[in-house]
Amino acid sequence: MIDFGDEFWSKEEDELRRQLLPIVIRIGLAAAETALAALQMDVSVGVDWTLINNEVQKWAFRYTYDLVKGITNTTRDFLSSSITDWISSGQPLDALTDVIEQMFGPVRASLIAATEVTRAYAEGNQETWRASGVVDGIRWMTAEDELVCPICAPLDGQEADLSQGFADGPPAHPNCRCYLQPVVKVD
Repeated sequence: MIDFGDEFWSKEEDELRRQLLPIVIRIGLAAAETALAALQMDVSVGVDWTLINNEVQKWAFRYTYDLVKGITNTTRDFLSSSITDWISSGQPLDALTDVIEQMFGPVRASLIAATEVTRAYAEGNQETWRASGVVDGIRWMTAEDELVCPICAPLDGQEADLSQGFADGPPAHPNCRCYLQPVVKVD
């Protein structure tokens, strides 16, 4: 096995981060738009999109830095094009899973798709809710079915301050299907 050295892998990770960052930002901003639309049904909200955009970009930069460690060139190219195509298509998550299972197999593909989309939507929603000025808390929600795990079941319905959030997610673990709901200020 050839050792390319730390400098080679560092450059590869930098390139992967460069490619993944705009994708992760787009997912986070799409989640922010969805969260804002849901809030506007209940409350008239004025939101500074520059603030949301900046916060999502900061999160995406930190997150992609950790995400790319250890990913090879082959997986980089494959995941980048697959996720980009999936975002553009507007298809359900199963469509992304079907594509990436070609590289990772069905179990790992499902795990990657569910976990990373869950994370991006949770972060995008929270950035929107912070910027709204009307949300002061978040509520952890599970899928409320027989597949809810022992980690998440006790969290169902728990609330946290929006500024602090939950320490571990969602996702709380790989393949987590939990999501957050906003807790709106009542004056």
